[in-house]
Amino acid sequence: MHSKNILHRDIKSQNMFLTKDDIVKLGDFGISKALGTQSDFAKTYCGTPYFMSPEVCRGEIYNQKSDIWALGCAIYELAALKKPFDSTNIPGLIKMICEKEPVPLPDHIDPKIKMLIYSML
Repeated sequence: MHSKNILHRDIKSQNMFLTKDDIVKLGDFGISKALGTQSDFAKTYCGTPYFMSPEVCRGEIYNQKSDIWALGCAIYELAALKKPFDSTNIPGLIKMICEKEPVPLPDHIDPKIKMLIYSML
């Protein structure tokens, strides 16, 4: 997807599908954006607030890295059964995403999975 200069912009666990052959596929490209070149950046965001990257929260231009952040949030949620950042309101959520580290993952999560998630976030 990124090699074709497409931003998904709504990566979340609800948009991940598992085939009968245990292959994970990404769906719901309804708000994806095609970039003209590798150097293009997006300026508007329309995804799920829990998975917004810090750049998006600050209203900055963003690129494929925001999709990687969202994927990290989704994998975190699948591993810990909770979101890495949570709040009862959008301003609180934005503050957490921009200023806080996610709650540490439970001890039973494989260290390699933890490293993967933390590197994405």
